[in-house]
Amino acid sequence: MYKHVNYSVCFLSVLVLLSCKQKTQISQPTIGYERLLCDQNLKYVISQEEDIFELNYKYAELDINYFNETEVFKRLGTDSMTTAISCRPLTEAETNYFIKNQVHPRLFPFAVGAVALLINRNAKDTIIQYETFESICKGLSVKNAPFHSIVIEDIGSGIAHYLLQKFNLDSFGKNVYTLKDKDALFTYLTQDPGIIAIVDWSEFSDSDDRKQQQRLQGLKRLAISRPKDSIQMGYLLPDQYLFQDQKYPLTRTLYFISVSGKSDLGIGFASFVTGEIGQKVLLKAGLLPLYQTDRWIELKSSPFKVVE
Repeated sequence: MYKHVNYSVCFLSVLVLLSCKQKTQISQPTIGYERLLCDQNLKYVISQEEDIFELNYKYAELDINYFNETEVFKRLGTDSMTTAISCRPLTEAETNYFIKNQVHPRLFPFAVGAVALLINRNAKDTIIQYETFESICKGLSVKNAPFHSIVIEDIGSGIAHYLLQKFNLDSFGKNVYTLKDKDALFTYLTQDPGIIAIVDWSEFSDSDDRKQQQRLQGLKRLAISRPKDSIQMGYLLPDQYLFQDQKYPLTRTLYFISVSGKSDLGIGFASFVTGEIGQKVLLKAGLLPLYQTDRWIELKSSPFKVVE
């Protein structure tokens, strides 16, 4: 009996090891297993894409690891994670690092998203000048401004890096605060009508998702103008139709980044998201797909028929 049990345990151990080995070795565009990195701000829409991809390809298994942007790029190329989904491309320094190591990164832009400004529903104003918003980010005092502070979920997030780069800052002003998570951010926002909270709009842009819309109860979106040195269009909200040609001033392009150097499951997932089905998911979620499919409308001279 002892020997039988020991042999069984050994046999099962071998099977587990073999299955783990297969997971790490097999990775083709629609078959196998692969670990991916993704900006945690994109989790809402990317998790939908993942579910539909795996539903269409039964032998594909994605293991998507969500981190803030800093951690995503820190881990890219390590621990067998060679595909990242991010709100920015590689920097010149990051690109040169991979090229120096005989790896040529491939970038696949797939959608345009936006940063949204949320305020307390009791806030005195619902609009803000672009330059006023910039001054608050820099820690400058603005006379008679209805808003005095900004809160961001995570200092290592893509949103923080986006604003620092946009306004050419090394660090934020003293009136920009970071909180541990979005729940803390929303709680803080409901307590002070003079605060602006900055979030990625893809987490709340799906108007059909009741759960996400309920999280916005008690809050309002803050409309922002375009910079004074650009074409003026009044005060704009992060709506899908305003992402075209970057009419809304706080848009950003979303990317797949691959440093694997081969056609693996990560590339297959990128192809799916940039394809017809994946782009329709983005469209419904309130983002602007970069590869919209053509729609043909045929007009006939014959009279219309009423179908009852």
